[in-house]
Order: sequence, then structure tokens, then C-alpha cells
Amino acid sequence: MVRPPGPKRIVRPEAGRLELDCQRLVDPDATQLLVVYNATPGSGSHEKLELLSVIGATPANRGTSWR
Repeated sequence: MVRPPGPKRIVRPEAGRLELDCQRLVDPDATQLLVVYNATPGSGSHEKLELLSVIGATPANRGTSWR
């Protein structure tokens, strides 16, 4: 499935809706793909990602799978 370029919208129960930029990096042999999501600095989505980084780092949430 090919998705059009542009922001991706993701909903997380802990933080709500995030609007993220998506960058796809492919190795020269095209055998591996790395997908990087980031938020515009200072945006609401950026603040929510920072919150998720703290929530994910707490001992109660270590080992929790992300869905």
C-alpha cells in the first residue's frame, strides 16, 4: 500500500491525537526500511510526544507493548 506524503495522524490513548511527519529511509540495496516519525518543535503533538516519552520511561510501563 502506498500512502501519500504528508502528515500522519495517530491516536494514542495516553495522549490523544498526534499529527506527525513521516520520513522513510531505505538502504541502498532496498532490503531494509526505517520509518521515522517526528513532530514540529513547539507544537501540541511535540508536547504529547514528550509526555509519552516520560510515561514510557516509568517503571510501571516498562515492558508494556505498544499497539
